[in-house]
Amino acid sequence: MSARTDLRSRLRVATEAAHERMHLHSGFRGAANGSLTLAEYRDLLARLYGFHEAFDAAFPSAPAAFAGAIDLGARARSEALARDLAALGLAPRISSLPRCATAPRPLSEPQWLGALYVTEGSTLGGAQIARALSTMGIGEDGRRFFTAYGELRSGMWRLFLSRLETWADDPEASDAVETAAVAAFESFEVWMRDWVGAAER
Repeated sequence: MSARTDLRSRLRVATEAAHERMHLHSGFRGAANGSLTLAEYRDLLARLYGFHEAFDAAFPSAPAAFAGAIDLGARARSEALARDLAALGLAPRISSLPRCATAPRPLSEPQWLGALYVTEGSTLGGAQIARALSTMGIGEDGRRFFTAYGELRSGMWRLFLSRLETWADDPEASDAVETAAVAAFESFEVWMRDWVGAAER
């Protein structure tokens, strides 16, 4: 097994427990099995927006070469969430939704890669959730967040992993990637606990 494969595996192991807890999160579980009410779905999107809008706000500060190499601008997720919320009738409330004060604020490329490991990884399971949402009567204009990148999803993930692997042989950078990934997951997990009623606050 190569050192580069080890870095990806290391991140998977480091975040496994948090990942499993998020699978058990009542909002994501309900979205995945199509059992959420429309109001609950709006609450889930509103809480997601608060995290991703705060994280996306840091994108302009990313190292330019890194941002260009992985097409960072295309990875911002809050715009899709805003469009979903607007389609579901929440346009007047979007600007006043709470933002996550502990969302990642990466300073270096390894820190960016660690934080993005969490948000980019979520796009892979999003396709399954999007299919379940269609059974709830949620149209394409209400589930853009979960259909992230569309047919480009696999390519975007591979591009991210390719950049991640360039740091695999650097122990200090690898440590920074792991620390940032764990911190991003912790921030996201804590933020998403208080999702019920989020759209009405």
